[in-house]
Amino acid sequence: MLTIAIVCAVAALSCVLAAAVSDIMRFEIPDGLSIALAALAIVYGFATPGFDWLSHVGAAVLVFGVGLFTFARGWMGGGDVKLLTAIAAWTGLHDMLLQLTATALSGGVLALVLIAARAGVAVARPGADTTPRLLRKDAPLPYAVAIAAGTFWWALQAWPLS
Repeated sequence: MLTIAIVCAVAALSCVLAAAVSDIMRFEIPDGLSIALAALAIVYGFATPGFDWLSHVGAAVLVFGVGLFTFARGWMGGGDVKLLTAIAAWTGLHDMLLQLTATALSGGVLALVLIAARAGVAVARPGADTTPRLLRKDAPLPYAVAIAAGTFWWALQAWPLS
Protein backbone atom coordinates (compact mmCIF):
# COMPACT_ATOMS: atom_id res chain seq x y z
CA MET A 1 0.00 0.00 0.00
CA LEU A 2 2.91 2.38 0.66
CA THR A 3 3.96 2.13 -2.99
CA ILE A 4 0.47 3.12 -4.11
CA ALA A 5 0.54 6.12 -1.78
CA ILE A 6 3.93 7.25 -3.12
CA VAL A 7 2.82 6.87 -6.74
CA CYS A 8 -0.33 8.88 -5.96
CA ALA A 9 1.70 11.64 -4.28
CA VAL A 10 4.14 11.91 -7.20
CA ALA A 11 1.27 11.88 -9.70
CA ALA A 12 -0.51 14.58 -7.69
CA LEU A 13 2.53 16.85 -7.73
CA SER A 14 2.81 16.21 -11.47
CA CYS A 15 -0.79 17.37 -11.92
CA VAL A 16 -0.07 20.54 -9.95
CA LEU A 17 3.04 21.22 -12.04
CA ALA A 18 1.08 20.61 -15.27
CA ALA A 19 -1.59 23.05 -14.07
CA ALA A 20 1.08 25.73 -13.50
CA VAL A 21 2.59 25.18 -16.95
CA SER A 22 -0.85 25.31 -18.57
CA ASP A 23 -1.69 28.52 -16.73
CA ILE A 24 1.54 30.14 -17.93
CA MET A 25 1.04 29.02 -21.52
CA ARG A 26 -2.73 29.48 -21.94
CA PHE A 27 -4.01 31.19 -18.77
CA GLU A 28 -6.24 28.18 -18.27
CA ILE A 29 -6.17 25.18 -15.94
CA PRO A 30 -7.73 22.08 -17.52
CA ASP A 31 -10.53 20.63 -15.40
CA GLY A 32 -9.07 17.16 -15.94
CA LEU A 33 -6.03 18.04 -13.85
CA SER A 34 -8.16 19.09 -10.86
CA ILE A 35 -10.36 16.00 -11.25
CA ALA A 36 -7.28 13.74 -11.44
CA LEU A 37 -5.81 15.47 -8.39
CA ALA A 38 -8.98 14.88 -6.36
CA ALA A 39 -9.23 11.26 -7.55
CA LEU A 40 -5.60 10.69 -6.58
CA ALA A 41 -6.36 12.04 -3.09
CA ILE A 42 -9.12 9.45 -2.75
CA VAL A 43 -6.85 6.59 -3.87
CA TYR A 44 -4.14 7.93 -1.53
CA GLY A 45 -6.64 7.92 1.32
CA PHE A 46 -7.53 4.28 0.74
CA ALA A 47 -3.83 3.38 0.56
CA THR A 48 -2.91 5.26 3.74
CA PRO A 49 -3.80 3.71 7.11
CA GLY A 50 -5.42 6.21 9.47
CA PHE A 51 -6.33 8.67 6.72
CA ASP A 52 -8.66 11.24 8.29
CA TRP A 53 -11.45 11.34 5.72
CA LEU A 54 -13.53 13.90 7.60
CA SER A 55 -10.61 16.36 7.75
CA HIS A 56 -9.76 16.00 4.07
CA VAL A 57 -13.34 16.20 2.81
CA GLY A 58 -13.99 19.09 5.20
CA ALA A 59 -10.98 20.99 3.87
CA ALA A 60 -12.11 20.51 0.27
CA VAL A 61 -15.66 21.66 1.07
CA LEU A 62 -14.39 24.70 3.00
CA VAL A 63 -11.96 25.75 0.27
CA PHE A 64 -14.62 25.26 -2.40
CA GLY A 65 -17.11 27.38 -0.44
CA VAL A 66 -14.66 30.24 0.08
CA GLY A 67 -13.42 29.83 -3.48
CA LEU A 68 -16.95 30.06 -4.84
CA PHE A 69 -17.36 33.35 -2.99
CA THR A 70 -14.08 34.72 -4.37
CA PHE A 71 -14.96 33.54 -7.88
CA ALA A 72 -18.39 35.19 -7.72
CA ARG A 73 -16.70 38.47 -6.76
CA GLY A 74 -14.22 38.16 -9.64
CA TRP A 75 -11.28 37.91 -7.28
CA MET A 76 -10.17 34.47 -8.44
CA GLY A 77 -10.52 32.33 -11.54
CA GLY A 78 -12.63 29.18 -11.61
CA GLY A 79 -9.67 26.98 -12.50
CA ASP A 80 -7.73 28.29 -9.51
CA VAL A 81 -10.66 27.53 -7.21
CA LYS A 82 -11.00 23.98 -8.54
CA LEU A 83 -7.26 23.38 -8.25
CA LEU A 84 -7.14 24.68 -4.67
CA THR A 85 -10.18 22.56 -3.77
CA ALA A 86 -8.50 19.41 -5.08
CA ILE A 87 -5.31 20.28 -3.20
CA ALA A 88 -7.31 20.79 0.00
CA ALA A 89 -8.45 17.18 -0.37
CA TRP A 90 -4.76 16.33 0.05
CA THR A 91 -3.90 18.73 2.88
CA GLY A 92 -6.86 18.16 5.17
CA LEU A 93 -7.95 20.77 7.69
CA HIS A 94 -4.77 20.35 9.75
CA ASP A 95 -2.44 21.46 6.91
CA MET A 96 -4.77 23.62 4.86
CA LEU A 97 -3.67 26.90 6.44
CA LEU A 98 0.00 26.04 5.94
CA GLN A 99 -0.52 25.30 2.24
CA LEU A 100 -2.74 28.36 1.68
CA THR A 101 -0.26 30.64 3.45
CA ALA A 102 2.61 29.32 1.33
CA THR A 103 0.44 29.83 -1.77
CA ALA A 104 -0.47 33.39 -0.78
CA LEU A 105 3.18 34.30 -0.14
CA SER A 106 4.18 32.72 -3.45
CA GLY A 107 1.40 34.68 -5.14
CA GLY A 108 2.78 37.92 -3.75
CA VAL A 109 6.26 37.12 -5.03
CA LEU A 110 4.84 36.09 -8.41
CA ALA A 111 2.87 39.33 -8.67
CA LEU A 112 5.92 41.45 -7.85
CA VAL A 113 8.08 39.58 -10.37
CA LEU A 114 5.48 39.97 -13.12
CA ILE A 115 4.90 43.64 -12.33
CA ALA A 116 8.63 44.29 -12.65
CA ALA A 117 8.98 42.16 -15.80
CA ARG A 118 5.95 43.75 -17.44
CA ALA A 119 7.18 47.24 -16.61
CA GLY A 120 10.58 46.39 -18.08
CA VAL A 121 9.01 45.11 -21.29
CA ALA A 122 6.82 48.20 -21.57
CA VAL A 123 9.88 50.44 -21.31
CA ALA A 124 12.08 48.35 -23.61
CA ARG A 125 9.45 47.67 -26.25
CA PRO A 126 6.63 50.19 -26.05
CA GLY A 127 3.74 49.20 -28.29
CA ALA A 128 5.42 46.03 -29.55
CA ASP A 129 2.73 43.51 -30.45
CA THR A 130 5.20 40.61 -30.39
CA THR A 131 5.38 40.67 -26.59
CA PRO A 132 4.42 37.28 -25.10
CA ARG A 133 1.00 37.45 -23.46
CA LEU A 134 2.48 36.62 -20.04
CA LEU A 135 4.49 39.85 -20.16
CA ARG A 136 1.71 42.10 -21.41
CA LYS A 137 0.49 44.67 -18.92
CA ASP A 138 -3.16 43.61 -19.23
CA ALA A 139 -2.51 39.84 -18.88
CA PRO A 140 -3.94 38.03 -15.86
CA LEU A 141 -1.76 36.57 -13.12
CA PRO A 142 -1.20 32.83 -13.75
CA TYR A 143 -1.99 31.99 -10.13
CA ALA A 144 -1.53 28.24 -10.62
CA VAL A 145 2.20 29.00 -10.47
CA ALA A 146 1.76 30.31 -6.92
CA ILE A 147 -0.54 27.41 -6.06
CA ALA A 148 2.11 24.98 -7.32
CA ALA A 149 4.88 26.69 -5.36
CA GLY A 150 2.80 26.67 -2.17
CA THR A 151 1.81 23.05 -2.70
CA PHE A 152 5.36 21.86 -3.35
CA TRP A 153 6.55 23.71 -0.24
CA TRP A 154 3.72 22.17 1.79
CA ALA A 155 4.51 18.69 0.44
CA LEU A 156 8.16 19.04 1.47
CA GLN A 157 7.01 19.89 5.00
CA ALA A 158 4.18 17.37 5.27
CA TRP A 159 5.39 14.27 3.49
CA PRO A 160 8.26 12.14 4.78
CA LEU A 161 10.17 12.13 1.50
CA SER A 162 13.54 11.02 2.87
